[in-house]
Amino acid sequence: MPSWTIHLAIVNQVCKEIRVPNQNIFTFANLMPDIFEGHNTPNPSIVVKDYSTHYPYRETIHGMKVDMPDVKRFQKQYQAQFQNPVILGYYTHLLTDYYWNKQLYENHYEMHDKEKGLLKITLQEHHVQIFPFLEIQKIKHRDLHVFEQYLRQHRNIEYPCYDEKIQIWSQALQEFTYTNEDIQKTFQYIEETMKHNQEMVEEIYQLYSKQELLNYVNESVEMIKEAVLESIGI
Repeated sequence: MPSWTIHLAIVNQVCKEIRVPNQNIFTFANLMPDIFEGHNTPNPSIVVKDYSTHYPYRETIHGMKVDMPDVKRFQKQYQAQFQNPVILGYYTHLLTDYYWNKQLYENHYEMHDKEKGLLKITLQEHHVQIFPFLEIQKIKHRDLHVFEQYLRQHRNIEYPCYDEKIQIWSQALQEFTYTNEDIQKTFQYIEETMKHNQEMVEEIYQLYSKQELLNYVNESVEMIKEAVLESIGI
């Protein structure tokens, strides 16, 4: 769920607070589960369906059946390979997505009318409204866009740099094959879109508060630090 800017803000802070081997590759790998979804990387070698790059399983929260990253399955499958910075970064992306999705669905969404596709949404100051899911998604995405703007202005986001070893390390992933072209196109997107041409929007939040999102960032940092230290045996 978090955007790449949010993922980078989190992993940047993690790398400042603990020593992570191959930080640049680890940072880039925090974006890799999203490459084949086709939203950011232009024309990847494959486009997947049904969130499959995130090892999904179905969880019911407040009457909604939602796909969540199966962090435990990934951890079990790759537990002997966490010295690989791509495996470690991929894992921490899944951890972050799981945490942010869990907070969203538990704190803000509730099924209201399944047949009509209506959800009850809890906005700021506990104000409750009922919207179709797609309308709620628009509200959420605008809030996150506002927050990304804040992060770019105040967190000095550090972007990863291309390294030919990324593709080599990525070969350990069993389900998906990342080509060097996929990786280069992703860096092209980072350079042309994430670093530049960012639309400025008015800083108004509807679903979240800025402090709530900042808390999520800080809590994600602590969670990932603990997971990294445990996974690589520091």
